[in-house]
Amino acid sequence: MQPQTILELDFSSKLEITINNRRPVVLTDLTMALLGVGQQYERFIENETNEQHAASSELFIKDVRSGSIVVELVAQALPVVPLLWQGGSLLEWVSHTKSVVEWLNGKLANPPKELTKQDLKQWSNILEPVAKDHGSQMNFTVSNGGQVINQIFISSEQANAAQNQIKREIGKLEEPDDHTQRKRVMVWYQSKFDSSSSTGDKAVIESISKTPVKVIFENNAVKKAMLAGDARYPKQWHELAYIVDVRVQTVQDIPKVYTIINYYDEDTFDPNEA
Repeated sequence: MQPQTILELDFSSKLEITINNRRPVVLTDLTMALLGVGQQYERFIENETNEQHAASSELFIKDVRSGSIVVELVAQALPVVPLLWQGGSLLEWVSHTKSVVEWLNGKLANPPKELTKQDLKQWSNILEPVAKDHGSQMNFTVSNGGQVINQIFISSEQANAAQNQIKREIGKLEEPDDHTQRKRVMVWYQSKFDSSSSTGDKAVIESISKTPVKVIFENNAVKKAMLAGDARYPKQWHELAYIVDVRVQTVQDIPKVYTIINYYDEDTFDPNEA
């Protein structure tokens, strides 16, 4: 019989989620919102530490009363976290939440982290209780030892705007796998320097993903032409930027393979030039 693992919780730091609702909140909406918070918190911990931590959060209902819903969360004690974040993981996650909401409301040019379709759906679930209740508000308050150390407020208008942007972002990610994205800027990450090879080639197309992705070519002539370089520039071919038409294949909404079907040789440029 395996010994039971005792979950150590950090009760000194708490995240209080308050929904100042005008109308009764649908139970499934509240449940999905709290589940989304837990999922996004765990994903945040895993991404930031680059390790598979069994991050966990326990939900405690503090009070349910007319006009508002208050839920307290405490997180599993993670020994590595104090080394990364002096204020604790809950404070850092709420700061991350603020950046996500600001991006979705057009206040930031880019999201704080690359978000998958699943991430976006979870953020939509988090915002749902206030997005559908005009005049309501959601508050995230982090306290340590009873002292407030971080706090953000999300109005129903902001939640609605964020959900509308989420729909647009999901629409982009749900383009068919064989959909051709035209005239994208591509820079090489690595190549086997072999025009006949179909393995080992990776490139970055930032408008699709900032992560290097495996590259294959629809025909060998396109690869040969790209590897020939450009006489207009003294740099090697792999130091230049290319304008390409590309098909994107994904796994769980994450780009895994770029198929280059065409490139515009006249538009090749030096990415370091102003």
